[in-house]
Amino acid sequence: MENAVIRLPQVDKILREPVLEALATTVRRDVIATVVRAELAKRRQNALNNDIKVSYEKGQTDSVSAGEIAECVKSTIETLLGGGIRRVVNGTGVILSTNLGRAPIDSTSAERLSRALSAYCNLEFDLAGGERGERTAELSDLLQVLLGCQSAIVVNNCAAAVMLAVQAMAAGKEVIVSRGELIEIGGSFRLPDVIKASGAILKEVGTTNRTRIEDYSEAISAETGLIIKCHKSNYQIVGFTEEASLAQLVALSQKSKIPLAYDLGGGCLVDLARYELAPEPTVQETLAAGVDLVMFSGDKLLGGPQAGIIAGHAEPVARLRRCPTYRALRADKLVLALLETVAAQYLLVDGPDRLPVFAMAGLKAEVIRHRVNLFIDKHQPKLDHLTLGLKETQSTMGGGSLPGETLASFALSLSPSAKNGSLSESRLARLLRAGDPPIIATVSAGHVLLDFRTLMPGDEDDLARALSDINNSAQSKRL
Repeated sequence: MENAVIRLPQVDKILREPVLEALATTVRRDVIATVVRAELAKRRQNALNNDIKVSYEKGQTDSVSAGEIAECVKSTIETLLGGGIRRVVNGTGVILSTNLGRAPIDSTSAERLSRALSAYCNLEFDLAGGERGERTAELSDLLQVLLGCQSAIVVNNCAAAVMLAVQAMAAGKEVIVSRGELIEIGGSFRLPDVIKASGAILKEVGTTNRTRIEDYSEAISAETGLIIKCHKSNYQIVGFTEEASLAQLVALSQKSKIPLAYDLGGGCLVDLARYELAPEPTVQETLAAGVDLVMFSGDKLLGGPQAGIIAGHAEPVARLRRCPTYRALRADKLVLALLETVAAQYLLVDGPDRLPVFAMAGLKAEVIRHRVNLFIDKHQPKLDHLTLGLKETQSTMGGGSLPGETLASFALSLSPSAKNGSLSESRLARLLRAGDPPIIATVSAGHVLLDFRTLMPGDEDDLARALSDINNSAQSKRL
């Protein structure tokens, strides 16, 4: 690339391109110009990074056409207008995929959210009294019925719930936690850091694999403000292990008059045995055991939106509500509207089964096998450049829930046919992701796999269209 030179077109020349002139009828011209300059700056920097000289001399022919850059600018603006969060087809087999938004919301909840957003709502207005009200009052009433708690509030996620509980209950005081429960959640957020950021002093007890009730009792002092137990929702410790039981911790809490908070994580409200999954402590059982506060997520095993729910005795919940940090962490109307609708499903006999997270978990492997085979029989004859097959696989709950638990499942296996050797498996996966909607698959042992357990209604039609487009492109030798 020695002595290589590139000349880029000027901003005004690009703006005069017909594609951008047409775009300027709906998009502000100054916005278009900003994106043009950003595109040119990116190309200049790329040239410099590759030791290519950028020429500004007049009279030279542009190395890159104004039309090419105009098309890139149009694509960028269309992406900005469309928003970054898009619907995708989840073929990974991970039901609560953190990367893909965790629990999908059922249609009933989505319709209710739409009604709440398209008009004003009584977010903080007491309709009976005609005065300002508490935004979580009605949700708290619902959770009291469901969980058997005295009160509840909602913040934006479970880490925020822990932070609020620690700050309101033990700021400046010691918080006792077992060393075996000092968890790290996704994104490298660690419980010790959350506790310290809340203004409390972390006091570790026991060892990584064994913590007895005596370790807790011996650690209590006049400076102790809170005892926290953390459920192992995203990891396992096996072998030579021991931990204090919940009953022992409740007894110690009541005897010492030190409040006990339980970071339950997943927020399970049902017996998971009905879905052939390992048992998980439910929120109801935990509260009934006598814990003062239970913190859990709305978007994991509860099957709702991202939220941190804090339920428990009236007095500690009231302390949390009075804490100044609560205002910074509280949930907004979108989350509350969704959470109310999802939680209300649990009042119904078959309510949980209507939620996508449990509808997917409850699918029998043979039903999934049948769906995959039907798809193959219907579409393989039209896809001569792709080979479709059936692959036995394992689905997981994911999202920091039920570590090690799997569900027998079946996936559609995709691979280029013999006549299309130029199309690799990784390239095929990229083409699926580039579609509308993007289709997210996994690549394993030379095959692109799409677990049908996590395909939503209508996803199979989108998959069929995407495969047809890829096959047609291969036929015209564009791949």
